[in-house]
Amino acid sequence: MSAPPLVPVDPLDVRVGLPTRVDIFDVHGQLLLARGSTVYREDSAERLQQAGFKCVATSQGIGTRRHEPVFQRMEVLADTMTDMERVLLQDQGLPSFTFKVQALAQTLIACCDEDHHAALAQAYLDQHHPYSVLHHVLVGVVVAVLSRSEGWSDADRISLVAAALSHDLGALALRQALGQAASLDEEQRKLVREHPDRGVQMLDGLGVRDALWLRAVQDHHERMDGSGYPQGLCLDGNAAGALMAVADGYAAMLRPRPYRERKLSLSVLDDLRQHAGTWYDTRKVQAIADCFGTYHAGSIVRLASGHMAVVTRHVPERPEQPDMMLIAVGGDHPMERPSPIDAADPDHAIVAALQPEISLRFRSMVNKCWSSQGA
Repeated sequence: MSAPPLVPVDPLDVRVGLPTRVDIFDVHGQLLLARGSTVYREDSAERLQQAGFKCVATSQGIGTRRHEPVFQRMEVLADTMTDMERVLLQDQGLPSFTFKVQALAQTLIACCDEDHHAALAQAYLDQHHPYSVLHHVLVGVVVAVLSRSEGWSDADRISLVAAALSHDLGALALRQALGQAASLDEEQRKLVREHPDRGVQMLDGLGVRDALWLRAVQDHHERMDGSGYPQGLCLDGNAAGALMAVADGYAAMLRPRPYRERKLSLSVLDDLRQHAGTWYDTRKVQAIADCFGTYHAGSIVRLASGHMAVVTRHVPERPEQPDMMLIAVGGDHPMERPSPIDAADPDHAIVAALQPEISLRFRSMVNKCWSSQGA
């Protein structure tokens, strides 16, 4: 079946402070903003009104898009970011960069508000997209969740998540040049410490004028005790930089790098707690523990029975017994379909956290664990 035709949006389809009435696409058919998302900035609404398109409704309902689960929407978001990063690395420029990243930020916020466990799991289990994209997405998930729990305004959440999705732009070219280098020389370390400044300069060149967005990128490697970089600031716990710093630290431990293996389960929280009050704001460290848990969504775990399961949801009332789906039985034989299990059963006690790559043999089945779950 051919794709439904696109027509320009009606000005009434997207208005400041009101949920959008339709899915909004760019001229190439790429989803910019899902139906029901809210635009909080006048300039963003004007750009959507001028450059946005919608599907033509038909008597067969072709113009109505099925509401995709969060897991699938996050995959599409990572696809879009990968394409954008490729253009930036080729130094081709990226028209409407601010608008496009704000649209991605709103999509990510909507996903996290619906089911942040599925959003985190997709980025954690993803083995297809580059590290730089997935790191930006993981930081965005944490920022979206914590900014909501801290009561940031809707408009400020968009700015903060936009910052999360672009905070390491200043390191993209350097990361490409270093490749799989296991260590850095002094000159390379100097460049790394300068990447927040370079990131702000790049964003300015791309047309970003949002002060909160730029400040969050500038300060994402600063620390509470002043031991960070590039300026050695002592962050205020309520500042955007403090939120970015803890989100960046948490996300960095979830993915491996050439010079450092990823951390698993409790060791991630242990590391954050070790630096609470010095590097990171203590309240934010606790908020991460409360929102994501000891075994975060997407964790592949070994059970006392010897079977394998994937964590689908952290349950604050029982942090050591998250919701799980059984994915493989004795000898790691994949099941035909994932099956929910009773976490309170002693046979289902978690005895070890496993590297997520082990699930690649039955990735399609693992993905189905979130295909029909709600918030």
